[in-house]
Amino acid sequence: MNKVLLLVVVTLLAACAYSPQQITVSPVINTETESYGAGRGLTVSVEDARNSKELGSRGGAYKDTSLITIGNDLEEAVKRAAKAELAVQGFNVNTTETETPNVNIIINTLKYDIPMQAVGKTIYLEMVLQVVATAGKETYTGNYKTNSSRETALTPSMAQNEEMVNDILSKTLLRLFSDPELKAFLSNI
Repeated sequence: MNKVLLLVVVTLLAACAYSPQQITVSPVINTETESYGAGRGLTVSVEDARNSKELGSRGGAYKDTSLITIGNDLEEAVKRAAKAELAVQGFNVNTTETETPNVNIIINTLKYDIPMQAVGKTIYLEMVLQVVATAGKETYTGNYKTNSSRETALTPSMAQNEEMVNDILSKTLLRLFSDPELKAFLSNI
């Protein structure tokens, strides 16, 4: 009888706790190719200005032990995607010229949240990016925010969480690079 009771207790405790997850971010930006760069040099920088480097918690009774973090370099992943997008648009993103115009992408928010719920789960994601493009004394600043929610019966797996985070990151970057005012600014540098 004691072994059965112990098994039940262990099973219940395991059901209340989730393991931490480290996901890999690899955003993809697919805008229309317009080639408005015309071979002009441009540098790209990315700054992770989030208050917390944790995305959030998978929920459960022990939220502090079920954290989701990023396992690779977020700044480098965003920079790689941004440089690829700008190169497709005709910019020389590997220039070594000095005084080159710059596109700085600032990651202000990337959050994942599962509030305690009796039945089912709703996952809330939030992404806030800012772009500061500079060319000489001219500056363009834009802000881009995306919110997303997903209903699920079970707590998502690491692969599902990775897909959701990459999706919101990619969508927000797509909005940034589809901004007609940013494109107009970059067309005139």
